[in-house]
Amino acid sequence: MSKTNGAQGVLRTKVIIVGGGPVGLAMSLLLGRFEIDHLLVERAAGTTDHPKARGVDIRTMELFRLWGVERKIAARGLPPGADVFAIVDTIAGAEYGRTVAELNLGQSPSWRCMVAQDAVEEELLTVARSQAHGQLRFGTEFVSFDAGNDGVKARLRDLASGEEEEWSADFLVGADGAGSNVRRQADIEMRGPSTIAVMANEYWSADLSHIPRIDATAAYRIVPKAPDHAIWTVLNTNGRDRWLSAGPVGKESDERPLPRTDAEVVQMARNQTGLPNLDVKVISRSTWRLSRQVANRFSRGRVFVVGDAAHRFPPNGGFGMNSGIQDAHNLAWKLKLVLDGQAGGALLNSYDTERRPVAESNADFSLGNQKRFVQTDIALRSGNRDQIEFWLRDTDNHLHSSGQSLGFSYEEGAVVPDGTVRMPLQSRYYSPSDRPGGRFPHLWMDLARTESTLDWFDRDFVLVYGPRGEDWIGVAREVAARTGVHIGARQLDTQDSRHGISMGQRGATLVRPDGHVAWRSAWVPADPVAALGSALDTILCR
Repeated sequence: MSKTNGAQGVLRTKVIIVGGGPVGLAMSLLLGRFEIDHLLVERAAGTTDHPKARGVDIRTMELFRLWGVERKIAARGLPPGADVFAIVDTIAGAEYGRTVAELNLGQSPSWRCMVAQDAVEEELLTVARSQAHGQLRFGTEFVSFDAGNDGVKARLRDLASGEEEEWSADFLVGADGAGSNVRRQADIEMRGPSTIAVMANEYWSADLSHIPRIDATAAYRIVPKAPDHAIWTVLNTNGRDRWLSAGPVGKESDERPLPRTDAEVVQMARNQTGLPNLDVKVISRSTWRLSRQVANRFSRGRVFVVGDAAHRFPPNGGFGMNSGIQDAHNLAWKLKLVLDGQAGGALLNSYDTERRPVAESNADFSLGNQKRFVQTDIALRSGNRDQIEFWLRDTDNHLHSSGQSLGFSYEEGAVVPDGTVRMPLQSRYYSPSDRPGGRFPHLWMDLARTESTLDWFDRDFVLVYGPRGEDWIGVAREVAARTGVHIGARQLDTQDSRHGISMGQRGATLVRPDGHVAWRSAWVPADPVAALGSALDTILCR
């Protein structure tokens, strides 16, 4: 995993990951699956004990399915159909209305899960620790790095002993959150407003399992009777006894004279639930800034930023953690091929090219949801029933986000365009397509619905060919032998246009390890070996 380099005492690994949150753990898990030696360091003593993000979107749940943690994570979340907001005077009191759960149209083998970040981190940590190629060190601080043409040297400090170590690696990945030290030292700037509002989280425990539909409601918007009191959101973390109250406490800074005392949090929880004698225990609290920022670049040389180190969204819609995990998924296979010498170093430039536009889109979507909350609050204060019902219906656009989760496409980067025109992204509706850049569509491959086409894409490129395209098997073998890059081959025996498959009876698509289509030919070219080989060389910057 690592070794000492002679008298200098420099320790060696392939990749250093800074940050042990969900994104850093996902990166470690992925590098382990690719058998890449790596070191993860995290300043905290362990994973978070605060719910933080609450919700895993459809695409991330697909990845969790592939990594073998989907069921365990889903078991720690709310049941399916709980992606609902209720507008109430108190949780146990009058309900003004509620949104509608998004309909599952069967476009994925998975579905979103309303689950708290602390549960996600614990499950990812278990898998990351079980792998042979990674070393995870909590209570270890990243101090500084020096990057050159041949690699990166990083200085790390054990917080318990104060001892420092120097490590060398081929690459450094900053997954160290919104205040990323890696990003600052790499001189990567954030663009966009750093403070839209200052928010407070109050995390508390109380048994509310007796309240009807409590486990089918992701969040309660509490509308106090006093017009001068802010509307707060109570987030449901497990459907039983753990709750997160979130609300504004300032515009540029915390404008309260003092943070709430435990007694004040207890009283607030009782007011929000409408249960004056509720037994409440305060767990923890935090203050944070509502931001909309995206880095001006996601890499500099051998240094990369992922997750909140690269982008900060309003939490409305739940795309922060999900975008970060998908950042790691995009980067890991590229690091693998470059480290193995099967791709040119320029392949790594496509990480920024592909993921930064997605971050901008998710940032805009999240900010739009935050603005929708403002309009909904105005409607709730108005007392106008029609106005309230309009904004309640519109709030479905906040939670119905299959298109935003599954429909993003890479127009430039490690893809070979086929000349077809990109369809506009609709955040609410997903249109499957095997067009280059997009996620390959999901189809069940057996009557028992246990194997999905998405299960084919994990560590290698896969050539998916049509019902009459068996000749592509030999093409894939010949190109793999020439390039040294493993290419699997899978036959798709249906051409149902409802699933977005357009490659034709004899055509084929080349799908990347991350499940995105890299190249498509709806017919057999005059020289298919040359066509596929040229496409692969282009994708891998060879």
